[in-house]
Amino acid sequence: MGLISWLFPSEEDKYNKAIGLLESEQFADALSLFDRLDRDDLDAPKSQARQGLKKRNIEVAVGCANAGEFDAANEHLDLAIRFSSAKDPDVRSAQKEIARLETKAPAPKAPTGGGMGSGPLGMGGGGTPMPVAGGPAGPVEAQGDDDLWSLPPDDPRVRFALLLESYPEALRERLAGLGARFAEAVISIDEGNPQAALKKLGSFVGSEPAARFERARAAQATGNLPLAGSDLAIFGEEVGHVVVGGMHTGAMLGRILAEQGRLDEALTAINKALEQDAKNFQLRGTKASLLEGLGKFAQADELARKLVRDVPSDMGLYKLMARCRVQSDKRIEAMQVLESGLKSNCTTGNCGSQPFDVDAGRLLARLYLEERLDPKRARELVSQVKAGIEKPTWFEDYLDALTARNQNDEDALSLARDLLPPANTPDEDPRKNMVMKAFPELSATA
Repeated sequence: MGLISWLFPSEEDKYNKAIGLLESEQFADALSLFDRLDRDDLDAPKSQARQGLKKRNIEVAVGCANAGEFDAANEHLDLAIRFSSAKDPDVRSAQKEIARLETKAPAPKAPTGGGMGSGPLGMGGGGTPMPVAGGPAGPVEAQGDDDLWSLPPDDPRVRFALLLESYPEALRERLAGLGARFAEAVISIDEGNPQAALKKLGSFVGSEPAARFERARAAQATGNLPLAGSDLAIFGEEVGHVVVGGMHTGAMLGRILAEQGRLDEALTAINKALEQDAKNFQLRGTKASLLEGLGKFAQADELARKLVRDVPSDMGLYKLMARCRVQSDKRIEAMQVLESGLKSNCTTGNCGSQPFDVDAGRLLARLYLEERLDPKRARELVSQVKAGIEKPTWFEDYLDALTARNQNDEDALSLARDLLPPANTPDEDPRKNMVMKAFPELSATA
C-alpha cells in the first residue's frame, strides 16, 4: 500500500484489510471494519466473522466453566449468543455443558418451592416455566430464547433434562412426556432417596415400559434385586436393551441376576442381549465374568484375552485371566498375564501412570512366593502391596510367612501356624487350604 493509500484508504483498501484480519482470525477487528463499509458483498465475510466470534466465546465460556468460573462463562456465552442466537446448535451444546458442570459444582441449597408445572420437563402449556420442587420459591424466568437451558443449573428440570440426554434419542420424548411426578421420582434416586422413588414409579411402569429402567435403578438401590431384575428383563423384552448413561441395561440385568446366584439365567440373558449388540464391551466382559463363576475357566480366559486387545488398560481382565489360569493349574501363565497387565498400566515397568493395582499385586506376589520364583520381584511386589493399603490383612501376613519360608527363616513355621483359622473352621476354608499346601509340615504337628 502506497503512502496515499495508507493515509487515505479507499473502500477497496479497507475491504482488503478486513479480509486480511478475517484470515488471521482477528474476528472482532474484521467485523468492526466490515461494518464501516458500504458494499453489497459483505454478507458472507461478516457472517464468517460472527461465526468466529461465536466459536471463540464458546471455547472461552466452556473453559471458564471447567475452571469453576461460571459468571465469566455465562458472560462469554451471552456474547456468543449476540453473534448468533440462543437456538444455534453450538450455543445450545455449550449451554448444556456449562449447566452440567455447574450442577456438579458445590452450591448453596436452594429453598423449597412448589410442585413442577404441567407438560414435559415441567413447562406450562405455553412453555412458561412454573415453580419447581427444590428450586426457588415462585416462578423462575428463563433468560434468552431457550427456556430450558437458560434456567438456573440447580433447577430440577435442568437436572432431569441432563439425565434424559443419557437415554437414546428415541426414548427421551416418551419419558419426558410422563410429566412432573415421574421427573421428581427419577431425581430423588440420585438424591439418595430411592425408596420414595420406588413408590412413585410404580404408577408409570404399566403404561410406559421404558419407565422400568428407572424403577430398576431404584429397586437396586434399595436392595430389592428380584424386582430390579424383573423390571430390567421386561424392559429388554418390551423396549429392547440399550445403553443409558454409559450402562448397558442387558449387562446390568446379567450382574443383578448373578448377585442373586442365578448364574445360568444371567448367562442366558447376556447371550440374548449379545444377539442384538454382539460387540458391546460391557456385555462381553460380563459374560467372561459369568463363565468364570460357572467354572468354565478356559472359555472365560479366551473371551477376556480377546477383550483385552480392545481395552489393554483394563486390569480387571488381566486379573480374570490370571484367576482362571490358576484354577486350571497354569500358574506360570497366570504370572505372565499379571505382569503384562501391570506393565500395560505403567510407564516405567516399576510404577504406573495409574495407581498400582493392589489385588493384582497380591496375587502375583503370592504366586512368585508359593512357587519360590524371582525373590527380588516378589519382595518388590510385597512392598508395593503394603504401601497401597492402610494396614496389613491376613493375606499380607501370609505373604510374610511365605517370604520367611523361602529365606529358611526358623520362625516361618510359627508364622504359618498363627495364620491357621480356628480348629472348627470347615476344611473348605480357602485360608486353611492355602497355608496347609504351602506348609505341609503343619500336618505332622497338628
